[in-house]
Amino acid sequence: MIEVQHSKAGDDLTVIEARSNLSMTLDRLAAVFLGLSAVVLLLALATTIMGYWPIMLVAVAHLVLVGWCLRLAWRGNWARERFLVGRREVVVEHYDHRQQKRTVWPASWLRVKIKEGALGERHVVLSCQGRRQVIGSFLPVPERLDLARALKECLRPRSAWSDE
Repeated sequence: MIEVQHSKAGDDLTVIEARSNLSMTLDRLAAVFLGLSAVVLLLALATTIMGYWPIMLVAVAHLVLVGWCLRLAWRGNWARERFLVGRREVVVEHYDHRQQKRTVWPASWLRVKIKEGALGERHVVLSCQGRRQVIGSFLPVPERLDLARALKECLRPRSAWSDE
C-alpha cells in the first residue's frame, strides 16, 4: 500500500510511505491459531481419554510447529519504507522485523529506475553517484511501479536530469 502526504507547511516536504499489504491483523492471526489449537486439543483429548495418549504428544508437537510457521510468516511479511522527499535530499527509512535502516540521497542527482530481474520480475532501484538501493522489494509488482511513479513525480521539480 502506497500513501503520499504533501506537507502543508512551507518546507516543501513530501512523505511517501510504502507498507506491506497484510490481509490479516495480528489479533486475527492469534484468534485463528487459538481456534485451531482448541479444535486439535479437543480431538486429541478425546483420543487420550480412550487410552491413545501418544496422539496428544503429536497434537502438541503439531501446534508448536504450526505456531512457529505462522510466526515466521507474519514476521517475514511485516515491512515498510518511508521516503522523506525534501528540497535538497531524499531520506529512505526501511523498517522490518530485523532492523531499521536509514539512507540519505541528494535529491537533485537521484534517479529512480525500474530494472527487470532474471525471471522477468521488476525491481525499483534508486541510484546516484555509483550507489544503488533496491526499494519496495516486499511489495507486489503493481505497487512497486506505483511507488516508482510517485517518487519520480516528487523528484521531477528537484531533479538535475532533464530526461525525467
